[in-house]
Amino acid sequence: MKEMPKWRLYLGWALSIFVCLGIAASGTAKLLKAQELVDSLAKINLQDYIVTIGVIELLCVALYLIPKTSNIGFFLLCSYIGGIIASELAMGFGPGIGIMLAVLLYVGTMLRKPELSGLGI
Repeated sequence: MKEMPKWRLYLGWALSIFVCLGIAASGTAKLLKAQELVDSLAKINLQDYIVTIGVIELLCVALYLIPKTSNIGFFLLCSYIGGIIASELAMGFGPGIGIMLAVLLYVGTMLRKPELSGLGI
């Protein structure tokens, strides 16, 4: 197996960390019940679950960042980001943030762990 170029690993980690910081910040704000988030979630009748959603976000990020659980964390984050996109659409927003997070997560992970793609890239 050929050694991975260092730039690929560093870029992959940079993109992955960017996504994790965004989702961790969102999860923390949900745990603190930030009023803006409560109001947004009220549009789709999820305001009562704000703390649960915040905990799920933080758990997914933690699983993704722990090397032994990073694969399951990746797939959980992919699923969670799908929910972000659906929620954005249900709230009447464009799906821009969710799609951006998805692309950055996928590209960052595939740069670091090309074996997950199954494409041999």
